[in-house]
Amino acid sequence: MSDADISVAESRICKSKPVVVAHHQSAQCYFCPETEELVFIADSEAAEFEAHWKEMQQCVNDFHQEKINYSVAIEKYGIAAETTAAPEASFHDAVVRAEEDLELKRKELKEKIGEFSTQGMKYNDVVELVPVSGQSAKRKAGEKRAPVVYVKKGYYSQGKDGRKLHTVSLKSRDKKGGAESIFERRSDGKIRRIDDKKLQRQLAGLNWPKIKIDLKDVVKWAGLGFDPEALSRDCSLFDWADSWNAAAQGEASWGDHIDFEGGAQFMRFVSNFGANVEVDPRKQQFSIKGEGGGSLTAAAGIASFSIYAPDRIGWALTVNPSDENEVPFDLGMMRLSLNVRLAAFIGATLQVEAQFQVVSSGDQQTVMGQPGRLRRFSERRSRAYDFHQQMNSEDEGIKLSAEAFAGARAEGTLTGSLQWLKPTAAGETNGGILETTGEYVDFCKIGPSIAGLAGVGAGLSFHCTFINGKFCFRFAASLCKGLGAKGGFICEVNGNTFLEFGAWLIYQLNQRDYGFFKVMDEAAFSVYTKYCVMQMEVVEKNVYEYYSFAKGSIEKVANDFKKKIGELADETKKSIDASQRRNQLAKNIITRESDLLRYTPEAKGILLYLLTRHGKWDNIDPGNIEFLDRYGERKEAVLCVLRSIQTKPEWHKVLSRVNSQGHGPSEGYSELDAVERHERSLVDFLRLGLKDRDRELYKIKYERSELAIIYDRLKEFSSSGYALAMNDTVYYKLNVGRNPNYPRRCKFGDCGADIV
Repeated sequence: MSDADISVAESRICKSKPVVVAHHQSAQCYFCPETEELVFIADSEAAEFEAHWKEMQQCVNDFHQEKINYSVAIEKYGIAAETTAAPEASFHDAVVRAEEDLELKRKELKEKIGEFSTQGMKYNDVVELVPVSGQSAKRKAGEKRAPVVYVKKGYYSQGKDGRKLHTVSLKSRDKKGGAESIFERRSDGKIRRIDDKKLQRQLAGLNWPKIKIDLKDVVKWAGLGFDPEALSRDCSLFDWADSWNAAAQGEASWGDHIDFEGGAQFMRFVSNFGANVEVDPRKQQFSIKGEGGGSLTAAAGIASFSIYAPDRIGWALTVNPSDENEVPFDLGMMRLSLNVRLAAFIGATLQVEAQFQVVSSGDQQTVMGQPGRLRRFSERRSRAYDFHQQMNSEDEGIKLSAEAFAGARAEGTLTGSLQWLKPTAAGETNGGILETTGEYVDFCKIGPSIAGLAGVGAGLSFHCTFINGKFCFRFAASLCKGLGAKGGFICEVNGNTFLEFGAWLIYQLNQRDYGFFKVMDEAAFSVYTKYCVMQMEVVEKNVYEYYSFAKGSIEKVANDFKKKIGELADETKKSIDASQRRNQLAKNIITRESDLLRYTPEAKGILLYLLTRHGKWDNIDPGNIEFLDRYGERKEAVLCVLRSIQTKPEWHKVLSRVNSQGHGPSEGYSELDAVERHERSLVDFLRLGLKDRDRELYKIKYERSELAIIYDRLKEFSSSGYALAMNDTVYYKLNVGRNPNYPRRCKFGDCGADIV
């Protein structure tokens, strides 16, 4: 038996017969695609060489299996949390055990590949090899494809230096008579396909006298058990070429090539490509299972990841104020949802590392892995992640050179969103009975380009401002991954997320009793107020998209708003149009009263101011005259605004800001005095005409019923975990205090993605 033979099993046929030993013949010939070389292993080293690549394969396969186990445990916990108020301890314990096992396998894998070098932007290299069987029979239908194996480049180089392996090149510059290369390249230098005819000629060219003599020497040295002339008909090599050609014919422009460079090889290795031998070439991709689910475009070595951070369940965030006299305030349950496509070593970091960082180069941003550990699951569930608004300098992300960022820029994309766990509002038909207490919704979007946004919120962990017609966020990576995460995302509120952004903003104000929201610029907050008022007047248009497209500045919005309010509030005899526009505003409010739940107290104060303007033309406008009443629709609109108020603190905020700009009382004037003055003004307006509506104002403010205690609590303080609702609804009156089922019994979405 040669040294390449390994005893893999033994059995005894019967007691009287000897033991039968089954042997496994280790491969002694491999093909290296990167260098287009045949690699021959010495007979004495073949078993050890095979044991090395099998150990590498097993290590990465075990790591991926633990990622799957962790994902399943998270999913089961999430499902249990959706259906019960308190998931059994067994679900929690299963996640903790899976978490520990995953970290152990991560450590073992990193012992194989080393730490990521920020100087070289790489791990330890691996070499991708195709085992060559030396058999000419074609693979039968249904049989597995020829495997691809990986060895450490250092181990491979030591074998060459120690003459434990020998290489024979197929390139024409190294031997006479062969074709230049088996790879057909595009104009950009990328490999378009493997020319199987050239491959056959290359292998046949091994029969040239000098080469044949050299090859026979190598065969004799290695102790190979097959005829080298059979290589030109070897099924392994031609099946390998066919499968890679098919894989490179995908419809995606970013995956329609083949890459055998070091970064692509490493990406395939850590994506467990070696163990995933069942790959459908027609689909060109295989699934990367487990947390951080995604897919690998195998031929190009480009991976796509779907990520929830810190996990699909999210976590609560709490801002620690810089002033010790101030009270910390919650931002609610949040999570980050990302879809990122990366190539080479930068992409591989997302497979390997537990943490990540946001990196930038010029006007582009993306993410990559970062050494460190995620905050433990038990800690994430038991208490909020608290942070300071000022970001530590050591938590800033790195800026990559154009060369280092090239792989991410050319092949990569970054899309995603910042999400908050929005409490579910009561439907009109379910009688207030909810199937779920909340679900995650997007309130700002993440993209690869940050052109024109550089410097937004620099040095801050969480900050919202207004630039070029859009609300923008700076969001530190540590807020979704904990300590160890670096850098920060720059996000935009686009037209699709503007409504949810408003819902998130007003909910945070409600939870803080409408105190100042320090994570947002005052100027940006003022712009949002102006948007609310202008949108209610022209419901048929999208005001936010208009200014986003025009890249409107804060000054532009303020000037347009001032002009519009001046026209709407005009009470002169000549202003026929103003009266009609105020009437239309009232109609819009009545038909879209639920929109008021996303309005700031300042916006509501401005609307009350506009609705109660009436001059000489208003008194003779037919639209304001009804049987036994006057200004009926405007009165109803006023009551709609008042019914949208959630608490007594908000009542005071709204009624003290009934003016054209929504400003609070001037210095030296009491808020309560302003509230009382405007209450009297509203009463006078509601008394206009024969139909007295002022009693309805006092009904809203002072009504007592059998649920008076509940009503008082709801009017005095906000109710955390419950959706905002009009204050005359059953839902509003019944849901008091903190919701015991929030965030439990919420829907956390599909578990196709989880922690990276």
